[in-house]
Amino acid sequence: MPRQRTISSNSASQVCAAGTLRRATRAVARMYDSRLARVGLTTTQFSILRALGQHGMPVPLSRLADEQVFERTSLYRALEPLQRDGLVMLDGQEGRRAKTATLTARGRRLVARALPHWREAQAEFLGHVGKPAWARLSAQLISIVGFAK
Repeated sequence: MPRQRTISSNSASQVCAAGTLRRATRAVARMYDSRLARVGLTTTQFSILRALGQHGMPVPLSRLADEQVFERTSLYRALEPLQRDGLVMLDGQEGRRAKTATLTARGRRLVARALPHWREAQAEFLGHVGKPAWARLSAQLISIVGFAK
């Protein structure tokens, strides 16, 4: 297990928030990806599919991009394999970019199959970090997402 590093409030201003958050995100995503790979998904794909499933109706791509904190072009690239695999249906006017995304029945079934693997990763993460610490940190991160948009 890697040694935990603590920083004082005086030195906190010298630690790059972007770099530290990016490294933490990659490390956590790697662990979730290893579990979700069992059903052929990445963490990003699972997040998109789950978000679409929670909406339960066609979602404007601009709204989905905002919710998932994606640039629209990045979201379009992420949706391509999901559409190709029949997990997502994109609708829009012919000859123009798609305007909405909907989770298909096949997508719902895959999310259901992926959930136990996600729960396994979540339990491992919470076992390491602790539920109270995660509750505090997740609230802070949600606030950061809102601030940094």
